[in-house]
Amino acid sequence: MKKIKSLIVLLLLSLFVISCNKKNASNSTTVTKEPPLKVGMELKWPPFETITEDGKATGISVDLAYELGKYLNRDIEIVDTSFGSLIPALETGKIDIIIASMSITKERAEKINFSKPYFYFSLVTLLNKNSNIKDKKKLFSREGVRFVGPKSFVSLKIPKEKANKPKLLEFDDKSSAVLEVVQGKADAFIIDAIAASEFNNKYPEQTEILWDPVQQAKIGMGLRKSDTELLKKVNTFIDGLEKNGVYKRLAEKYNSTIAKSLPGQTLDFYTKPIGDE
Repeated sequence: MKKIKSLIVLLLLSLFVISCNKKNASNSTTVTKEPPLKVGMELKWPPFETITEDGKATGISVDLAYELGKYLNRDIEIVDTSFGSLIPALETGKIDIIIASMSITKERAEKINFSKPYFYFSLVTLLNKNSNIKDKKKLFSREGVRFVGPKSFVSLKIPKEKANKPKLLEFDDKSSAVLEVVQGKADAFIIDAIAASEFNNKYPEQTEILWDPVQQAKIGMGLRKSDTELLKKVNTFIDGLEKNGVYKRLAEKYNSTIAKSLPGQTLDFYTKPIGDE
């Protein structure tokens, strides 16, 4: 009888120990959620990075950040940061990634890692309507085209390197340079697309825009040098922007906004690199 009681006691103790072990094992496998991904950008550059009237972050880059969050299965926190402070903020851990229409340059790449490009910001040409220049080939092949631009601007560097015996007219600022085109004293002014559109809207009878990009700046996301795994995931996300419908969703939402500043253009203007037919 004593032996039977002892066996019962041992059995109960064994069951208790097994139950405790299972409970402890269950607790040890609890999954903790990753913290929000802090995305740095300066919210003053519509239609890419800006704010609504009630102070909420909005724009193409903002929506792209949230698309990245869905892909990574992480919450997104937009951190409004002045453009010049973005790289220091990344290096010190105040933000985790830069999505701020930042062009990929050799100097910046010495400090941070860049993703593959996801947008391309183009320089186009504001022409005098009487220039009879209809395409980029003629712009650079015709001898003696009169190019105008502010001092130290790429507006004159590009034709100096590519054009056929160009006449280069240098001025102190953009306003003075564009007046040369308006008055017919210059044929072409190579400038960023939004500025070209603004000048064309101001002087529609005298000017027109050659939309074929002359040069493009590749836009990438910036990450810390140590975040190599995140960089791989971000690049995979960028590779799938077309296939996964991200570009399409951005286009559906922002094409009308883009057309207001760049007449006749859509998101394709920013997503198609030179030479990609």
